[in-house]
Amino acid sequence: MENLNASTIQQNLFRYIIAQVGAKQAVSSICEVLHINKSSAYNRLNGSKGIDLEELSLLVNTFNVPLEELLLPDARRGLFRLDTVGKQFRTGREHLEQVLGNFKHFARANDFRLWLCTDELSYFQCMHFRELALFKLFTYASINWQLPYTASLKFDPDQFPERAAYDELMVPILNQYNRIPTVEIWSDGIYDNILKQIKYFEQAGQIAGSGIVRLLCEQLEQLCAHQYDMATEGRKWAIPQRKSYTKMPGGTFDLYYNSMAPVGITLLADSQLLQGVFLVFDDPNFMFVGDASFFQYTQNWMSNLRKKCIKISLEAEGTRRRYFEHIRAEIRR
Repeated sequence: MENLNASTIQQNLFRYIIAQVGAKQAVSSICEVLHINKSSAYNRLNGSKGIDLEELSLLVNTFNVPLEELLLPDARRGLFRLDTVGKQFRTGREHLEQVLGNFKHFARANDFRLWLCTDELSYFQCMHFRELALFKLFTYASINWQLPYTASLKFDPDQFPERAAYDELMVPILNQYNRIPTVEIWSDGIYDNILKQIKYFEQAGQIAGSGIVRLLCEQLEQLCAHQYDMATEGRKWAIPQRKSYTKMPGGTFDLYYNSMAPVGITLLADSQLLQGVFLVFDDPNFMFVGDASFFQYTQNWMSNLRKKCIKISLEAEGTRRRYFEHIRAEIRR
């Protein structure tokens, strides 16, 4: 392990920034952040001039540099971070801010790709619709976090206390997700959980009217149709219902149907800059594991599982049609 001193920390910092933005872009970015000229930036990059604490703080915050990259670059293989597990959220916004921050952190790498194994509908997919996304946030706030404001609350998207989070945080999260190439492995009955949640809260009298229930089910059916279209094209894009959505196709959408193996919800983030595994525990809470051997194990597991799954994106029209028709039938029922 490196001897830790000011010079080493500075080297680790610039090594990380260069890996993020590239050597050419690094100089201009540093000039912009520190308000210095190119000659001064080069002096800091080659170590002939040290950076002070204020400059260190500016660069770390601007480029979202993890402290372990500065202090323990060789110990990343042992990194295990509890991002949300054990943390008591006061609002759903706090969780969404953390999710968006993670997306932005990884998305700085041009080669970033996400693997997702799931046995229930992804929260990212729900964000195509305002009402559906807010309902999922309501279920998390009520069931998982048990936030006080949900105790006697009947879900109404137009009155929901955290409704502003949709445009401010959920749409940016969806746009980040859509830009990233993903390999996704979906299990059977992927819509079962959200349909059960709608039924549960309706029977408990915690949805403000049958019209909202119908709307949620209609949006699920529209989402299913949209997912079919994305799988057909092998690319992701947002349903163009709001100006803030990007309408152009984004990252690749490599979709597989898993008919046999229990998977829970696991996300593998892969790039040359940073690699790690997000383990969802008590959905939507998650843990992040940056251990290199655990990453490799998870990558091998996902790759081997994919070989046993049925591809339903791009050319697999027959299988894709049967898979999504089954989902539509469940929603209508």
